[in-house]
Amino acid sequence: MSRMDVKKKMELSFVFESYWDMLPNEIKDYIVHLKIAQQKIDSRFNEKMEQLCADMMVYGKINAKWGLGLVKCDRDNKECDICHRVHLFGVYGMYLDDYNVKQKMFLGLNFQQALQRVNHVKSFL
Repeated sequence: MSRMDVKKKMELSFVFESYWDMLPNEIKDYIVHLKIAQQKIDSRFNEKMEQLCADMMVYGKINAKWGLGLVKCDRDNKECDICHRVHLFGVYGMYLDDYNVKQKMFLGLNFQQALQRVNHVKSFL
């Protein structure tokens, strides 16, 4: 190999060397830790979105079964100390009584319980 070929080969290897290989190890470790932390955040966000979509589907079913008015969800505005989520305080079905006054009827503590009880509670009205 001639001297020119060696020089050209060194230049090409420098050009094709990735920027990642040029970084110091401390910065590489920092970037990898940031990537792992971002994946954890994304997975928690996806779990919350899946739960929200599931709750919205059940809410729509409750609203369709109730049929007398709105379905209201009361939430406890404080965050739970154990699981760090805001829990439902109750699900209520709104309706108009004989005197055209808005009343609310307790359906359940959560969406699943309300979905199971809505027909039973509706039979009392």
